[in-house]
Amino acid sequence: MTTLHLHPPPANFSASHALLGRLYLEHRAFLRRLLLVQAVPLCDVEDVLQEVFITVWRRLSCLVTPEQARPWLALIGLNHARNHRRLVRRESEVLVGCAEELPEQEDRTTPETHLHAIYGVFRLKRFLEKIGPRLRAAVIPFLEGQSITEIATSLDIKAKAVEGRLRLARKRLEMLAPA
Repeated sequence: MTTLHLHPPPANFSASHALLGRLYLEHRAFLRRLLLVQAVPLCDVEDVLQEVFITVWRRLSCLVTPEQARPWLALIGLNHARNHRRLVRRESEVLVGCAEELPEQEDRTTPETHLHAIYGVFRLKRFLEKIGPRLRAAVIPFLEGQSITEIATSLDIKAKAVEGRLRLARKRLEMLAPA
């Protein structure tokens, strides 16, 4: 239990201020865990959490009773996590293999760039686990730089079949896209 240092409230302090403070103290840890589970990066969790409570402040009149606060806050948190994932998806992702091709930029790597690279590799690994072995057999050599005809020869299938598998893999990647 945390100890709060109580000061006299300012003159413009209202019941809605008190309710917002109570919601923040009681549900902050829950919302933080929710955002982390929803794949919001650790470095962005506090910012997204503050955005959640700004939305709560704006819509505080929508809350019927304080007992119904947790599901209401969870819904707001899920919406903000989804919006954050959409924004992150639009950022460019740096693949780890690119650092070997550009040695002059290795000196300028920042922890944020490294984090984006790790996140990109994590998403790629998760995508490769979710697609089936037939698609994976075409996607991995394509990512390694092999041409469609080389992949078709190695798999002993037609080039059109490889193109179809790659097209299907792209569609599945779009379906999995922010998470």
